[in-house]
Amino acid sequence: MKVTDVRTILITAPWSGDPYWIQDAPFVRTTALVQVMTDEGIVGLGETVMGYFCPDVVTPLVAYYAALITQLGLDPLQPERVYAELYQRSLWWGRVGLAVSVLSGIEMALWDVAGKAAGKPVWALLGGAAHARLPLYASGGTGTWPVEKTVEQAQRYVGLGFRGLKLGTGYTERPGGIATGAVKPPYGTWYAGTTSARVEDERTKFAALRAALGPDVELAIDSHAVQVREPWSRRNALDLARAVEEFDLLFYEEPLRYDDPAGYAELRRHTRIPIAGGECLTGEAEFAQWLEVGALDYVQPDASHVGGVGPCARVARMAEDHHVGLIVHTGGAVGPGLMANLHVAFASPNARYVEYALAPDNIRAVVDGMVDAPTEPGLGVRLEDATIAAYPFRPGNVEYA
Repeated sequence: MKVTDVRTILITAPWSGDPYWIQDAPFVRTTALVQVMTDEGIVGLGETVMGYFCPDVVTPLVAYYAALITQLGLDPLQPERVYAELYQRSLWWGRVGLAVSVLSGIEMALWDVAGKAAGKPVWALLGGAAHARLPLYASGGTGTWPVEKTVEQAQRYVGLGFRGLKLGTGYTERPGGIATGAVKPPYGTWYAGTTSARVEDERTKFAALRAALGPDVELAIDSHAVQVREPWSRRNALDLARAVEEFDLLFYEEPLRYDDPAGYAELRRHTRIPIAGGECLTGEAEFAQWLEVGALDYVQPDASHVGGVGPCARVARMAEDHHVGLIVHTGGAVGPGLMANLHVAFASPNARYVEYALAPDNIRAVVDGMVDAPTEPGLGVRLEDATIAAYPFRPGNVEYA
C-alpha cells in the first residue's frame, strides 16, 4: 500500500463546549483535520490541536511532511516507523511543540488506515484492550459562575450520568459572573482580589459542590496554569491544595507553569491531592523528564498533540513503569482526536478516567457515565463532505487570541 495524498482540512464552527464552565454563550473554534489517501482506496483521518491556536500554519507543515512521505515511499501500514522517520528529519527544528503537534494528525490518520486495512480497532493494534469500559468525567473551564449556578450545572451533569466533574480555579472575573454586555479582560487574566480571597472562593465552591453531590461523585480542579497570565506561585498553589484537600479531589491539574517540573514535584510531596498535568507536553522526552523527577500522579497526554497514537501509548506505558496513572486529555477534540485518545486509554492498564464533552451528535454512546471500547475498524470516525461544506475555514479565528 502507498500514500497517494495527504490533505489538511480546516473547519471553523460554533463550539458549545458543553460541559463548559467558562461562559454561557457558544463561541467559534477552528479544527485542523488531516486526511491520508492511499492507492487501495483506504482513507485515514487524524487531528492536530494546532487548529485551535495557529490553523494557518498547519497546512504548509502538513504539505512539507506529505512530500517526505511520498518521496521516501513510507509505508502507511507502519505508522510508528513513519513517525520516527519524520521526527528524525525534524530534529534540528521540531523536537517539541508545533512540529510534533502537526505530526500527531498525520500519524493518527496512518493508524486509522492501518486499523481499517486490518479490519481491527486501533486499540487491538496497540496490544489489546485492558478495559471493557471506562468512566467519563465532565470537563469544565474556569468556574466563574456564582456558586449556586455552578452547583446547579454540576447536578445536571451528574444527572446525565457523569461520574466525575472537573472545574477550574476562577480567572477572567470574580465568581459572581460577568454582567451582560460587559467587556471581558484579556483571556487568562485573574480576577481582582488577594490570593487569600481567591483561595477562599475555591474552598467555598468545592464545599458547596461536595455538600450537594455527596461523597460518590469525583471532583477535580484545574488551574490552567499553562495559559493564565499570572499563574499561582508554588506557595499559592499549595495554599489552594490545602484549602480543598478535605473534599477528596480526584486530582489537581496544572497547578503551575510547565517550566517548573520541580515545583510540581514539591507540591506533590506536600499535598494528598494527586497532581495531574501534561496536556501541553509534546513528545516522549518531555514526559520522561517530568516522570523522572516525580512531578505527577496522573499524566494527561493528548494524542492530537503529543505526537499521535504511538507516542501517546508509549507515554502511558512510561507512566505505568513509574506507577503513575493515565487520564488522557481530550478537551475540545471533535472526532479523530477524541477517538485516538480513547483507543490509547482502552489499551492502557493504568487508564483511570477519560475527559469528555457533550456534542449535538455524540460519536460515542455514554451509558451510566461509562464508555465502551470502540469496535469499528481504525479509529471509528468518518468525515462527511457535507460537514466540510457547511463549516468553511474562517482565517484569523484562533484560540486565546
